[in-house]
Amino acid sequence: MITPFFTISQDDEFIFIDVKVSHIRFNAQSIEMVVQDELFIFALPPYYLRLRLPFRCVDDERSHAAYDSKSECVKIKIGKETKGQFFPDLDLTTKLLARLNESEGKEKDAKNGGAGPLIQELDIDNNNIAASNSAVISEGEKFDWEVSQTQAERLSNLVEVAPDFKYGFNNTFSEIIGVSVSNGNDINELGDPEHTLSADRINERLIKENIKFDPEYYAADYIMAKYPSPDDDKNFKQLIDWKSPSTKKFMKWYKAQQELSQDARESIMNVEFSKEEQEKLLDLPRKSYLIEDPAIQKQLLLLLISLLFAYHFDMRETEGDHNIESAWTVGKLTPQISFLDAQLDNSEGNVLKAGVITSIRRALSYPLHRNYTLVQRCWDDVYYNLRGGKRLIIKSLLDVRELFRFHDVYYVYNKIWIDDLCSWVISDAVGEGLIRQLAHDLKKEYSSLSKADITFEKLNEDKMEEGEDREGHEQEQGRSQNDDDDDDEIVALNLEELELMAEQSFEEYQNA
Repeated sequence: MITPFFTISQDDEFIFIDVKVSHIRFNAQSIEMVVQDELFIFALPPYYLRLRLPFRCVDDERSHAAYDSKSECVKIKIGKETKGQFFPDLDLTTKLLARLNESEGKEKDAKNGGAGPLIQELDIDNNNIAASNSAVISEGEKFDWEVSQTQAERLSNLVEVAPDFKYGFNNTFSEIIGVSVSNGNDINELGDPEHTLSADRINERLIKENIKFDPEYYAADYIMAKYPSPDDDKNFKQLIDWKSPSTKKFMKWYKAQQELSQDARESIMNVEFSKEEQEKLLDLPRKSYLIEDPAIQKQLLLLLISLLFAYHFDMRETEGDHNIESAWTVGKLTPQISFLDAQLDNSEGNVLKAGVITSIRRALSYPLHRNYTLVQRCWDDVYYNLRGGKRLIIKSLLDVRELFRFHDVYYVYNKIWIDDLCSWVISDAVGEGLIRQLAHDLKKEYSSLSKADITFEKLNEDKMEEGEDREGHEQEQGRSQNDDDDDDEIVALNLEELELMAEQSFEEYQNA
């Protein structure tokens, strides 16, 4: 059966459903429609549509269906049980599609003598939807980003536990990235992605970020941005001054709201999906997610932030016009994609701060333009994207999904991360209150960071040369080298120090 393209709208009394069908297959006598409480079913072979609406509807004399040959749509009108009741999220078509295999599950239960499944999904009480939204907002306000500290339990019997090498959304995937690596996946940076533990992914990522960061490259871009000249091959001012479309949408809406009275203001930005975006929503997985572990929830929110940052960095670097390198850029700047690292570095004690610092480190190590001011502008874009609400986020995620969907190798990241992330954000598990609080928490973290907080560990070449000379001399004298000398070969550099050295070098060059 084919799920047809459809759109839904409403007024105070009716729900309007437009179902797109081919005129070749249209046969009025073959149409079957069922309205049963919240459930709506449309069947016209080979089309089949089954929706679960937020509230009850009734099939009475007011209901009507007609075929419009111009638009090739079956236009359906059904009445609301309660006149004037507002049905939320009718534009999130994926959310309305009924869960898969529901009837099959009931048949299996009947055959098994009424034995129910180990885990059973319960329908939401739509009458309490307002209360549930309040709970979500309250949850967002109380969200804690501090690293949880739990004491390890002592096992009475030492048992060797097989390591868990799974990755992706909710750690449910394996044996996928390895195949893509063999096909030329150059986004992946793990040496053995299928057999690397979570903690080892963090260490490998930190080491390779330190190796990849080029102090001279960063210093050159810093001088080029601060002291531009006509001969420069990079125009940082143009990129920094560029305005993101999502940012402009939010700022336009926000300014319009400020001109209204307090009672007339809207709490959620009105965002409409285009027909192409609605079709993309229908392609998303139709799943329900049972994620109760707070640590996993934080990881998914960090994935959302990291992915939005990488997306807006590419948008700013290409000035809103994606190119053939956009998928590579987004993948490289997202640690959950390039290193399958969902945990990130928790040494800061705050996982959100760790996520922000990780994204900054990668943005200053991989792309063509490496500038801290440019990075800050990208964080502003992420903040306004979050402030725009769930639908504005979904529009960005759908755009990211398209970058990977058409690639011969990178499409695997849609399967293990992005498809499920889109469906999870659409679901009731992520409320507008949580997103709003996430935006404020993010703003607080990246605004409070200083350039001294962004550090890289590099080899101290001067110490290495001295060590080589001393080693040769000590070998001649028959003495061993002190083990502590290895610590002197690593030096920690922060952006503040690098920019100061760049200024001094530039001044010397100007005075020469």
